[in-house]
Amino acid sequence: MGELKRRRLNRTVVLLLIAFMSLSIRAMVHYDIDKSALLYVGIPFFIALALSRLSPLKPNGSWKQKYLTHTISALIVMLGSSVVLFEGFLCVLMFMPIYFAAVLLGFTIEYLSHRFRNKKNSKLYSHALPVLIILSAFEGIHPDLSFSRDNQVSVTQVVNLSVSEIRSNLIKPMALEKERDWFLSLFPMPHQIKAGTLNEGDVHEIEVVYHRWFVTNSHAGKMLLKLEKVSDHHIKTRFLEDSSYLSTYMKLQGTEIRLTPIDSQTTQVTLSVSYERLLDPAWYFDPLQRYGVEKGAEFLIAEVIADNGEK
Repeated sequence: MGELKRRRLNRTVVLLLIAFMSLSIRAMVHYDIDKSALLYVGIPFFIALALSRLSPLKPNGSWKQKYLTHTISALIVMLGSSVVLFEGFLCVLMFMPIYFAAVLLGFTIEYLSHRFRNKKNSKLYSHALPVLIILSAFEGIHPDLSFSRDNQVSVTQVVNLSVSEIRSNLIKPMALEKERDWFLSLFPMPHQIKAGTLNEGDVHEIEVVYHRWFVTNSHAGKMLLKLEKVSDHHIKTRFLEDSSYLSTYMKLQGTEIRLTPIDSQTTQVTLSVSYERLLDPAWYFDPLQRYGVEKGAEFLIAEVIADNGEK
């Protein structure tokens, strides 16, 4: 095959895969399975196999060269379908690691199948492994095919404030535009917080604006947080509503703050956050979300609960 024909074929394959990925995601959204591993594992794995089978290797080309071309083509497919579907940069960033892991896995199976073509073990690489990966891609399409989604993350810190000073901090206007962990910095902070009270039964409103394309394609949402139980050393809240960008990834259920006095000017603070993971596969999204929630809890303790006004 000539070089010109090969390039034309590669471009055609990439365009067809962009269309396939876009239509597939639309169909998954329609059937409410767009949060399953079928999207995050199945589709990338299929794209990897399609690129490997349909994009021929140059006669004198190496597998390293093919993998580089293969990866670039896969990136174009992902970005192209993201533009078609108006996906935001956060979705692309969260999708990228698992997408390229599945792409690498698909390419590796194709490479091993080709290398051991004339050996008995080739059937394992060319048949058994793809079947196992495809089966794993069905995680999340039905409750019986899902792992536990309920999670709770607790963070405990000792702060140099009394209980009364901490309670006073909780009703102050929150200045959240401060330095955060690198992972948290990817996410926008609340645009406005309507609070100022700490009475049992009160509902606090948190408004969040997310610009999907940094400065445009904006999504405005809000959280309603009810103070269910309030005592001197314990505050329990429950989320009544969440239409923010976070509701795409997890369902926030509630928080608990426990204040344990150590002495008159020192308090042990424990902040617990309960939530439901909405995305699959669990092996990828569960540790990712736990890390984000843990860092978020640490930030709230340091910058809100334990703020001594010196920063």
